[in-house]
Amino acid sequence: MDDERQITRVLSRGLTTKGYDVHVAADGEAALQTFKDWHPDLIVTDLSMPNMNGLELCRRLRAFSDVPIIVLSVKGEERAKVEALDAGADDYVTKPFGIDELLARIRANLRRAPLTEGPGKNVLEAGDFRIQLEERKLTVKDRDCT
Repeated sequence: MDDERQITRVLSRGLTTKGYDVHVAADGEAALQTFKDWHPDLIVTDLSMPNMNGLELCRRLRAFSDVPIIVLSVKGEERAKVEALDAGADDYVTKPFGIDELLARIRANLRRAPLTEGPGKNVLEAGDFRIQLEERKLTVKDRDCT
């Protein structure tokens, strides 16, 4: 999400090209609903949004989720960064920024993120193997091996 539609469009297109599944929300309230319906692995948000600013979005998400949150903002002063991080953001990127930097920060945050949030996130699959982490269940070629 971002308050500038052009940046949102460019980011969405750039992230989709790199293989990320992107959903866009126009404001903080819509972002909360999108999160509840979709359960993303990571959120990128702006501080300035209609209906709910990025700080409040971070606070509300932290009430029930550990999903990594990257905040984008033109506000580069230390106070704004500290506020966002204290509100629950995991990272802060000051505009203008390069897409390569944002992609590196996304990769870094995803590496540190837990795999067990949201439906289906506790399942690892590779070829004929399927491991359900929470249930401690192993399946090979659709046959239970536990």
